[in-house]
Amino acid sequence: MEYFGTNDKEAILDYLGIDFRHVKRGVSEDFKKKAKYIGIPFDRYLKQLGENLFEDEWGIRYEPTSDRLHWRYVYHPLSEMDLDSYEFPDPDDPSGYVEAEKMVKKYKDKYVVGAHLWGSLFEQAWALRGFDLFITDLYRNPKFVSKLLDRLLDYRIREAKYFIDMGVDIVQLGDDFGVQTSMIISPIIWRKYFKPRMKRLIHEIKKHSRNSDYIFYHSVGYIEPIIDDLIEIDVQILNPVQPECMDPAYVKRKRGDKLTLHGTISVQTTLPFGSVEEVKHTVRKTFQECGKGGGLILAPTHSPQPVTPIENIVTMYLYAKKHCTYNV
Repeated sequence: MEYFGTNDKEAILDYLGIDFRHVKRGVSEDFKKKAKYIGIPFDRYLKQLGENLFEDEWGIRYEPTSDRLHWRYVYHPLSEMDLDSYEFPDPDDPSGYVEAEKMVKKYKDKYVVGAHLWGSLFEQAWALRGFDLFITDLYRNPKFVSKLLDRLLDYRIREAKYFIDMGVDIVQLGDDFGVQTSMIISPIIWRKYFKPRMKRLIHEIKKHSRNSDYIFYHSVGYIEPIIDDLIEIDVQILNPVQPECMDPAYVKRKRGDKLTLHGTISVQTTLPFGSVEEVKHTVRKTFQECGKGGGLILAPTHSPQPVTPIENIVTMYLYAKKHCTYNV
């Protein structure tokens, strides 16, 4: 904010040419009464159980890291509790959508509005169960996995319908299945558990929106083996297409007629460690390779970290705004 000489977030976004606005489900009014808003690194309502211990509406617990810029999981309710005894938050409680509805009304006529359903299935499942336990369950406890994922699927369908009825343009789904050079789970396991449920979720979104809402899918890392599967189940926008993990130009050449790329500008190399001229070069090259005929939305591949020079972030947006536009 100091760099721009204003605390007006909307003015900054407009200056940079960012025409996406995002909404997400908040917490119920009942939970809010027991919690308080916690800013960085959480940016949400949490119950504070101790000096550095916080709990969300799902009963998952966190603690901030020493730099207070990130957080880690410290407790997973389904590591101890039986699934049949565990009560999900109510996705139909209107009090969880009050702020989102206000934002959609405010932004709808001027911007593209996307509804965040991050951690759609896989990430929410392992956050509830614990990562090691859930990965083991995928192989040793398939009935439990199927039951948990089916409950999460029902939750996400109901949540997505609420956002569609508000009038969002995009439903943003996703789970992090990739790491730098491989997938966290095998494509076979992904196709067994996650593909059919994501297909059902997307089908319900398309049906409820009368095919008007776009499907945005987020997964960091290398997910090349499942991109064609994602296209098959009607994913239309893929984020973030990290250049260290997958070549955006290759993805564009192979699938550009079926998929829009969102992201592609590295938060691992170009933005934190490149010069201003190197940022311009990367933006220009990426647009030339991936923007032909449309189908590219330039953005950082994740949240830029504190080491990133603000000048590089601003250069990325302003150079793209001036030199990388489509004639419409």
